[in-house]
Amino acid sequence: MNKKAIILNTSMLFVIATLWQQTLHELGHFIAAILLHSKDISIYHNYVQHDSSALTLSARLIIAASGPLFSLVLGIFFHIVCASFKKRNLLFLFFLFMSVFGYINFGGYLLVSPFFTGGDTGFIFLSLGFPIWLTITMAIIGAVFLFFIVKILSRFFVEMATEEIMNNKSERRIFIGSLVKYPLFLGIIITALLNLPVVTFLSLLYPIFSPFTLFWSYGYLLDSQYPSTNANKAFDKLTTISPLIIIAFILTIICNRLFVIGIHW
Repeated sequence: MNKKAIILNTSMLFVIATLWQQTLHELGHFIAAILLHSKDISIYHNYVQHDSSALTLSARLIIAASGPLFSLVLGIFFHIVCASFKKRNLLFLFFLFMSVFGYINFGGYLLVSPFFTGGDTGFIFLSLGFPIWLTITMAIIGAVFLFFIVKILSRFFVEMATEEIMNNKSERRIFIGSLVKYPLFLGIIITALLNLPVVTFLSLLYPIFSPFTLFWSYGYLLDSQYPSTNANKAFDKLTTISPLIIIAFILTIICNRLFVIGIHW
């Protein structure tokens, strides 16, 4: 098992998926702001800026909700793609990360709503006059939602292994470390740096802390028994550094830096 290649491939896919999910999340806000006729709209790498002073409260709430809701839709969409995908290859792993981070972009905003009233869900709950107990309840719902989602998706990560690795506890532990644990730490460092500059701490909170949601199901990744029907039959692709992923990684970083300049409507 070429652990270094697995870590490098997965780390790059982690960064690619994280950055594009973040961009698509902001695109949800951006499109909603355009459709609701907000003024001076700009989309950046991790936030959308617009003048909503002339908008009704309902319009501002829709714009705030559109990012997390679009992320949820993307999480569900890529979850369905993964469930119907037959091959367990690098493309499948990209889809899997897109699903994971789509769900995290939704559930995570529920989770932090009691602490960041300027965030999407925090602003919505505050504007609707939610009492603190209800906001905390929504945060708990977000945490429970994320736990069960990552538990359900754990099977797909394990299926990136061969049948032999899936059924060998020590080999599986090494594999999961190379597929999830080490790429998570590398990915966090890279995505946190690529989120700079930030206008609020919440913009750094997402890339630094949200990926740790994957650790909530780490025990399932290591020990749960899953059918080996869909085990990876092209494992050599995972253990060889992919030039296509390197190109996609570089292009993603270029796009991310261009969004720092912003697109203005």
